[in-house]
Amino acid sequence: MGAPIVVDDRLWGAVVAAAAGPESLPPGTESRLADFTELVATALANADSRDQLTASRARVVAAGDASRRRIERDLHDGVQQRLVSLQLDLRTAQSMLDEQPEELAEQLDHVAKGLDDAFADLLHIARGIHPAILSKGGLGPALRALARRSAVPVELGLRLPAGRLPERIEVAVYYVTSECLTNAAKHARASFVEVSARVEGEVLEVKIADDGVGGADLGHGSGLIGLVDRVEVIGGRLRVTSPPGEGTTLVVRLPLPRTEG
Repeated sequence: MGAPIVVDDRLWGAVVAAAAGPESLPPGTESRLADFTELVATALANADSRDQLTASRARVVAAGDASRRRIERDLHDGVQQRLVSLQLDLRTAQSMLDEQPEELAEQLDHVAKGLDDAFADLLHIARGIHPAILSKGGLGPALRALARRSAVPVELGLRLPAGRLPERIEVAVYYVTSECLTNAAKHARASFVEVSARVEGEVLEVKIADDGVGGADLGHGSGLIGLVDRVEVIGGRLRVTSPPGEGTTLVVRLPLPRTEG
């Protein structure tokens, strides 16, 4: 007597039982064997989920560290050097104005202080990049801005609540949409992208579909894996359908916090 072990709809193995002697297996063996294989399948699924979660967390941490290093490098090698140079130029000019009108010296001092403040603001930005339009206007205006800037024509279909959604959800949807629009232009060679977002009950569903070359695979490419990590870390699910030659459709479902009725 045997029973299959199925994990995530895939045949993982089987358990086989046989009588040790000429006697038949006792009654109920089949159901007990089936119950046992279900326990084995659950244990295997849980172990696999833990491994995937560990790997996902490692990727999220690595991606965050890499982003911070890139921002620090860009600030140090670019903006910071320019600001420091301008600041020194202004201080030098200020020291040469002993016999110049007092108003001009005051104005230069004001500019130097402004550069100090701008440098402090840039350091603050380096600690965490966040789209300004998302902070000010919310998800709807942010998605419209992405559509306007997209290299590929975008049709938007937004049915979002009047109020703001939780920040972590707005940020996730923004970056998933941004990445998909970039992929549609750079890799999929799409001529059209449709973006829809709507709330159904306690779930926000976002669908992004292009008419490109298709063939996208979640198992390959750090970009798609990064999107999966970003969505799953806040309890959501991401699904990709991308048959070769038929475009790519990405669907994200994110749980919304319950509202008190």
